[in-house]
Amino acid sequence: MRSQQRSSRDRHWSEAARRKRLDALEHTTSVELPELGRRLETAETLQGQVENYVGVVRVPVGIAGPLLVHGAHATGRFQIPLATTEGTLVLAVSQGARAISAAGGAKVYAEAPRTSRAPLFVFPCAADARTAAQWAQGHIADLRSCVGTTTTHGRLVELEPWFIGRRLVLQFHFDTADAAGQNMVTLATDAACQWLRAQAPFANVESFSIETNVSHDKKLTATLGGRHRGRHVTAEVMIPRDVVKRYLRTTPEALARVAREGVYASAISGVVGAQAQFANVLAALLLATGQDVATIVESGTGLTVIETTAGGDLYASITIPSLILGTVGGGTRLPSQRECLSVLGCTGDGSAARLAEIAGGAVLAGELALVASLATDTFAQAHATYGRPRNGGPQ
Repeated sequence: MRSQQRSSRDRHWSEAARRKRLDALEHTTSVELPELGRRLETAETLQGQVENYVGVVRVPVGIAGPLLVHGAHATGRFQIPLATTEGTLVLAVSQGARAISAAGGAKVYAEAPRTSRAPLFVFPCAADARTAAQWAQGHIADLRSCVGTTTTHGRLVELEPWFIGRRLVLQFHFDTADAAGQNMVTLATDAACQWLRAQAPFANVESFSIETNVSHDKKLTATLGGRHRGRHVTAEVMIPRDVVKRYLRTTPEALARVAREGVYASAISGVVGAQAQFANVLAALLLATGQDVATIVESGTGLTVIETTAGGDLYASITIPSLILGTVGGGTRLPSQRECLSVLGCTGDGSAARLAEIAGGAVLAGELALVASLATDTFAQAHATYGRPRNGGPQ
């Protein structure tokens, strides 16, 4: 019976099954779909990537750079693949990258990954919830053994209890190594919770859920700056005044003023963080390298600092509190995405930290370019020139 079920499941991802679904879609919608009909991926290889597969949506990839980076894991000049349909984005990152490289490169720091899952246990009373939390923390070695049955890469770092009356949210924090780890931490936490629920302190649980919103998975929260999910990444550069003038066509003072006014506006409008376009750059890089793009919700925020130095030069830095990415699993297995990772030298052990540092440098480049366009009042002109089709009128 099991072999028959597996055979039926495998046929779901066959080319014949894809073609049948596509034909049915054309019939029910009365729309011809020649582009979706192109055989751009091998259907049988997409198990675990998509269900009810019918075709591929192609996104153009441009190369930005070269960008000079000095990090613990990424050192050298990098050509950065960005998958986007937003005209001016690749050009902007390239402009910022040239300025950074001419100044000697960006110094980038990426911390170890910390990805969490936060299950909920509802007890009869608050005292029971607190007793269970204390007991669980005292048995973390047993929980780590449970985690080890589901993954050879993930590691349970700590348990963090949150109390809401008689409710216990037990946040499991993991080091996910080179994986982004959303599925990894789900399966690992589920195994640990199955063991917990068989133990006496958890025997009287009235309700259980494998996840709550405490982990802020794909959510923007007010605690994002101080409690990271994924990798905490910072990048900085010191740019001499003459390099600012040559490559960004403005002055350190003008850049610092625009950035400062942006922080004021962010504060008064309630924006979480203060930055120009983290999401633009990161979404394009995540798409190109096979990441779960929905994580842009937490990855795409943070803080940009642009200021003048005592000597009249420019200092710029970005801080990404929660960068979610990986170089194994998920869409990183797909051929085009794997090639983009190879361009960055981000395949093999330890490559996720390298990718995170390159991403930090790319975000810094994008911030410098956008702020420079505002300082020189060329933002609208750039989009009018590069962000519209050349063969048509106003769009």
